[in-house]
Formats: sequence, C-alpha cells, structure tokens
Amino acid sequence: MYYGKLFALPLGSITAEGFLREQLERSKNGMGGHLDEIEPGMIADPYINKSYVKRWGNGDQSGWGAEISGNYWTGLILLAFTLNDSELKAKAEKWVNGVLAHRQPDGYLGTYYELDAKIYEDFNAWGTACGMRALLYFYEATGRQEVFDAAYQCMLWFCDKWAGDHKTFYVGSFISVPMMYCYHKTGDKRLLDFCVDYQRFACAHDYTHMSYKSLLEDELIYNSEHTAGYGSLVYIPALIYSGNGNTEYLKASENGIRKVRNKAMNASGGPTGVVEYLAPVGSVTETEYCSFTYYNAAYSAMSAITGESKYGDYAEQLVYNGAQGARKKDERAIAYLSAPNQVYATDISSNDSVDMQVYSPCYPVACCPANSVILMPEFIRGMALADENRALYLTAYGPCTIRHNGLTIEEKTLYPFKNSVTLDVTGNGVLYCKNPAWSKETAITVDGKTQSAEVNQNGFIRLDLIGSDHHNIELSFRAEIEVLHIDDSDNAGKHPLAFRYGALLFSLPIQEKWEPYYPQTETPLPEEWPWYKVKPVFEEASTDDNYLRLQLRRDRIYWNVAVDENLKAEDIKVEYNCKNGYVWSEPHVVIKIPAYKAPYSCCLYPSKTFEPFGDCQRVAHPIELTLVPYGCTNLRITYFPRADLEKKL
Repeated sequence: MYYGKLFALPLGSITAEGFLREQLERSKNGMGGHLDEIEPGMIADPYINKSYVKRWGNGDQSGWGAEISGNYWTGLILLAFTLNDSELKAKAEKWVNGVLAHRQPDGYLGTYYELDAKIYEDFNAWGTACGMRALLYFYEATGRQEVFDAAYQCMLWFCDKWAGDHKTFYVGSFISVPMMYCYHKTGDKRLLDFCVDYQRFACAHDYTHMSYKSLLEDELIYNSEHTAGYGSLVYIPALIYSGNGNTEYLKASENGIRKVRNKAMNASGGPTGVVEYLAPVGSVTETEYCSFTYYNAAYSAMSAITGESKYGDYAEQLVYNGAQGARKKDERAIAYLSAPNQVYATDISSNDSVDMQVYSPCYPVACCPANSVILMPEFIRGMALADENRALYLTAYGPCTIRHNGLTIEEKTLYPFKNSVTLDVTGNGVLYCKNPAWSKETAITVDGKTQSAEVNQNGFIRLDLIGSDHHNIELSFRAEIEVLHIDDSDNAGKHPLAFRYGALLFSLPIQEKWEPYYPQTETPLPEEWPWYKVKPVFEEASTDDNYLRLQLRRDRIYWNVAVDENLKAEDIKVEYNCKNGYVWSEPHVVIKIPAYKAPYSCCLYPSKTFEPFGDCQRVAHPIELTLVPYGCTNLRITYFPRADLEKKL
C-alpha cells in the first residue's frame, strides 16, 4: 500500500536541456566526471578496493568511505542518465558491476568487509544507505533486476543484524531511505517493520531530537543536531507514513521542515549552521554544501508524499540561489561553507574552521564535493511527478524534456531568470502545473487560447490536453519585488534587508580575484585541479597622504553600503539583459536599488566578513546599487544593514 499522493518518474524520464544541460555538461568535465580520479582512495575504492579505509584515521573508518563514495556514485549515476550520456553510463555500470562482485554470502554490500569490522557502528548503516541509493537509481534507470535484488538483500541483512536495539541514534536511521524504496517495490513487510522499529528506538535514544516525536514539537533546538544530518533525516517519518499511513509520522516531517525553515534557513534557501550544527539565521551564518543536497532530497520526497506544490518552491529557492552561489561556475570547485554576506573565501575567512570557505574540488573529508555532484541532476529528476491515474505534475521549472505516459514535454524557458515557461507537448493527457507561491497573477494559453488559471488546494493548475496530438502551452507568472526584513533576532539582531524577485534572491556582487594553490592532500593534487582562495578586488588609492589614502579606500570598497529600512518595492527597478552567455556567469536580470554609502560599516583591511557594529549604520551620500542573482556570485553582500538617516555624515 502506498499512502503518498504522487510518484517519482524513473530516472532518465527527465533529461536536462538549455542552461541546465550546460551546467551538467560542465559537471561532467569538472568534479562530476572526475572526483574519483582526484581522490581515488576516498571516492573510487571503498566499495571496490578496501585498501584505503584502513589507513584513514584511527582504526576502522570504513563508514566515511561508504558515505563519500556512495554519494559520489549516486551523483554520477544521476548525472549520466539526466544527460543521457553514454560515456558516463559506461563508467557507472563499471562501478555497479564492481560492487556486485563484492557481495557477501549473507547479502551484505557495504564497506565493512574485514573480519573485525564494527558492524553496529552508526556509519555502517549511514554509509551503506548512501551506496544503496546509487544502486537503486541505477536499477531505476536500467531495469537490471540483479542490481535491485542485491540492494534488497542488503536491506534484509540490516533487518537481521540490526534487529531490536542493535541500532544507533545519530544518522544510522538514514538506512530507512533505501529500505522504504525496496519495501514499495516488494511489499516485504519486514522492511517496513524495521523502519517503524527504528523510530521506536529513536524515541528511546533521542539525543539529537530527531525522532518523530521530537519533530512534532514546536521548538527547534539550536546545536541539537548537525544541520545536514537534520535534512537527511527530517523526511524519514513521512517515508514511513507512505508505507503504513500513520499520519503522526507525516505530521512530524511536515512540522520538522516548517520549524527549520522558520528558525534556521537563510533567504538563499541555505540551512544555517555554526560548526555545522543548527544555528539561527544571520548575515555570516554559513551553510555546509551537504545541506543543499539533503534538503533538496527532502523537498523532493515531500512533494511526492504530500502532493503539495510548496516543496517545489522550496527546492527552487535552494537550488537557484544558495547552492549556485557556492559553486565555481566551471564546476571545478565548490565552497564547503558559504554565507549570504561573504567578502572573502579563503583559508582563514570562515567563522567556523580553517579552509572551509576556500573553493576546492575535493576537501580532506569530501562529503560536500560528492554531494555537490548529486544536487543538480537530483533536482531535475524531481521537476515532474505523476499520480496513480498517470497524470503529470510539474513541480519545479527549468529547461528540460519530460517523457511520461505517451506524453513528451519540451520545457523551453529561462526560468527563474524570466518568469515565463513554454511547453511544447506531444500527446494527450492531464497536466498539472505548479503555481509559484510568489506569483501575483498567472496567465495561461493553450494552443493560443486563454485558459483558466484556477489554482487547486495543493497549488497546481489543471490542464486537460485533448484533441490534437500537439499542444503549445504558455505560462506567465507575475512577480513583484519583495523587500525582506530578515529576522536575525536569535543571532546578531541587526534586522538587515534583502531583496527577492520571483524565485531569485539578489546580491551585490563583489569583484573577485581567484588565487590557485596546492595544499597537502591525501592524494597529491594534479596541476589542473587546484584549490582557490577568492579575494575581493578594488583599486588602491595612489597618494602619499596616509589619511587621504584611507578615505579613498573607503570610497572604493564595494560593500560598505546601507539601505533605508522603509524602502518600498516601487522604488526598485528590474532590468532584463539580452545576453547569450552562461546564466550563472552573465546575469540575465538585475535589479537596481537606492542605497547609501556607509563608509564606517566595515574595517578597512578585513580578512573575513564581519557583522557591522551597531543596529544602524551612519551613511554619507546616496548611491544606486546594481544587484544580480545570488547564484551569479561567489563573493557578495545579500543582507544589507539599515541606514541611520537621522545621523548622516
């Protein structure tokens, strides 16, 4: 029995087009296609050749390898079939065959093969789950039954070996994700019972407040759980609900997402953490890249289970803003940690730890690089779902081709840079289109005729495509500038302003200087894969007068600005640029806002991004700022301090 509302389409049913395809092709030529070569011990070997994990850390660290390698191959498989790329498919198949060759007689498929392996370690379940997701995606795309059977038998191994209280309380319950997938394919009640029993165990050992009972509570407790871990576990009760219909489980996941979005989510869609643990919203509060991937997966799952369009909005916010702002645009490096306001991305700029804001292809613990490969193809896979009557639901927008139930839909759009979507449809059927929550008015034409844009209770507009085998659909969403007053009461209490238009958050870009370097890594870095320190560039004042030089320097700093807290949307201009370049490098839309120079809002020679002192900033002359989409930046100001207009300089 399936209690959810919608179903995911098989991997490969949605292929990337337009700028999404360009990004995935860059990933193939960048980290997506090559991480296993850059750091083979951590990424290529753990499921195939176990020599590395014994050398890593003190004792048996197989679980780390299982997580990182499993996540990379999950991303590689998603990338291969979303691009429909034969070269990547062959690479994926070689890995899958290697994993199957290492099946244990008792069905175990993880990385803890040594005789003295700690099979009850948390990372055994967590890491193995990451690898099994890769196998199940491959099965979904290819239909190879032996691949599914191997993953299924591995799930039964956990049902046996981890029965009763042979469980762990941190992230081990992530094993429920592949477990529930296998349950829905087989109906084997042992799998469902195991997942329910894991929630029973979690309630009894709720040290991180992630049981379904804790998720039902109103309070989000800062520092209680790893922020990325929260994202990976928050939707598991809903997955169990999809099998047993217990609405308490569904409510737990819905409430868990609601409270983290209310208390620990930046306007970029980035879940916030300090030293990677749950922390309040703030200008310099960072997001670990893993969080982008895990929360996107949660939103995708919740879209299917609830049938509600809001989760597609959440995914767009995350993917089209925060996640892009932490990627090098050639897809050859990402920032482990990133923030809304970021003047530097160097080895000393992070407020959490050394090296975590630099742009790197593969950190010493490569969880974030591996997860960055997953994010975009998994988002694309979740852009359309189907119901039991085989009607199709568009849950997020972007250029792609969708094939389902005799329908072929070519989605031609520059969304989110333009708020219109063209659908060229071959075939007939029922189509539901997400109405973005931010759209003030939606207009639809089908084959040149205006259609009703009535939105149902779940946020979708129904279109019945009948008659001709070819249809042209035009969707137009009307956006208005939103002036956001950021609630950072639990953090610095500055209450800065931010600006959103449609699905995009906007930032003041800071001109960048990329400095490559080669730190000591487990596997020596090839010359073509450096790390990068990213620093701001501004013209130095040429004068011998020290005081004048300091004053001129303040004038030439980009980011010492402030805005009137009473600024209205009508005071802001939207401008579209006719550009043909890559959307994340060449902004296709900008907004222009009135602001003020705030000369003393930051120190003259910073090494990292600091919160400005005081509630409001003393300002000088007015200026106009041109803001670009957050995802088009790597250094930026997104949360703007408030101007003190009563004490102008």
